[in-house]
Formats: sequence, structure tokens, C-alpha cells
Amino acid sequence: MKHIQLLACTLLVSLIISCSGKPKKVLIMASGKITVEGNTIKVEPGTRHNEELMIVQGDRISVNNGSTSTEHSVTEPGLYLLNIKNDTLVGSYKRVGTENTTTRVTQEELQKNIDSLQQLMAGANVNATNRNFCIAPGKLTMITANTDAQIIGPYLKMPASFEGGKEYEIYKFSTNKEIMEVVDKLKKLQ
Repeated sequence: MKHIQLLACTLLVSLIISCSGKPKKVLIMASGKITVEGNTIKVEPGTRHNEELMIVQGDRISVNNGSTSTEHSVTEPGLYLLNIKNDTLVGSYKRVGTENTTTRVTQEELQKNIDSLQQLMAGANVNATNRNFCIAPGKLTMITANTDAQIIGPYLKMPASFEGGKEYEIYKFSTNKEIMEVVDKLKKLQ
């Protein structure tokens, strides 16, 4: 009898795990007010940056942005970024939490950073393997399979400190306008 109960319990746990699956999360970044109802996103256009995290049930999401309606496929588990802003979002993986050292940047490295930012804005050398992204308005992109990763959006700075000795999976995104301002500041340092 105990064996039958153990077998039934094991089957039930396996069924629950297989049915629950891994989550699909979409971080929505929009210019305007965001309302999420089920798998539908409604955006009231505006000028203020807003973010909302959505847990997706099923394989599709719908976006109603003013008079425009679109659908996006969300078939694989992971963390996605949906850009409903008027500007392209660019971003990349940031290695944090592993070192506490300060580095000096040479003029050659400064030029390399400027070139890299300009390529990122143009969408050159952008791919999931490099963990860098250029997301046009209205587009949805899978960032990582790790749904515990963190995305830091435009107008926000990276945290000043993290729990020591632990590496975090963090992606920093900015608008093209913000990156242009950074490039202009870096050029003044040359």
C-alpha cells in the first residue's frame, strides 16, 4: 500500500512540474501608461518612461498602443524585453559582483568604447551570443533563458554595490538618445 501511495505521489509531483513549465516573463518598456490584463498589454501613449513585468500564459501576447494593435509570439521560456517606446533601446550584459578593482582607461580603449557604442546603436555586431541587443520600437526580443536575470532600463543607473563574491546576470538598456549623449561626453575626453 505504501508503495502505491509513494508511486501516486511521485506521479502527481511529476505532473505538476511538467504542467507548470518554466516561466515566460516579458519586461515591457513604454512611453506612456501600461496596463496588463492577461496576455494583453494596453498602452496609453505619453512621454513618461514606464516599465511593467508580465508573466505570460500561453504562447502569444497582444499589444494595443493607441490605434495600433500587434501580436508577438512568446514560445520559449525566458526573459524578454518588449520595446513600446518611440526610440530604439540598446543594451548589453554587464559583468558585476565579481571584482572590486578600479581600472584606468587608455585613449586607445576610450576610442574602442566609443566605436563599440556607435556600432551598438547601428545594430552592428549585435546578437544573443555577444549578449548585446538593439531593439527597435514595437519589437520583442528574448534576452536570456534565465528568468531571474535583471534588466535595468533607461534613465536608471547601475546599482553602486552588489553582494560580494556573487556574479549577477544583469543587462543595462538605454535609449539611442542616451547613448548619443554618452558618446558625446566620451569624445570630449579624447
